[in-house]
Amino acid sequence: MLNKIMMTGRITTDLNVVTEEDRSYCKFCIAVDQQKQKGIDTIETDTFTCIAFDDNAKSVSFLYSKGGIITFVGSLRKAPDNTAVIIVEELHFQNRFAVKVDVDSGQLF
Repeated sequence: MLNKIMMTGRITTDLNVVTEEDRSYCKFCIAVDQQKQKGIDTIETDTFTCIAFDDNAKSVSFLYSKGGIITFVGSLRKAPDNTAVIIVEELHFQNRFAVKVDVDSGQLF
């Protein structure tokens, strides 16, 4: 079975890394515009809850902020309250150059 989703959206919440029992995570929401339909001037927006763990959580909180645009690949999961949550697995950058970041020290390479 295949469970992959690629999203690009605007971050709507503050980004904070939480550490519990030696596991770090960053829970945030993104707003994704729906495709514009012919004859309709307004664009609808969908909101999704996302969670990044460990190094991805540190990278998300270090590289992005509320209002910024993020692109990632992840998988769709069911949360304990029966809502859908997207687990961030890969971060993708839209710029023309690659940047490696040591999230612990904040140093760029």
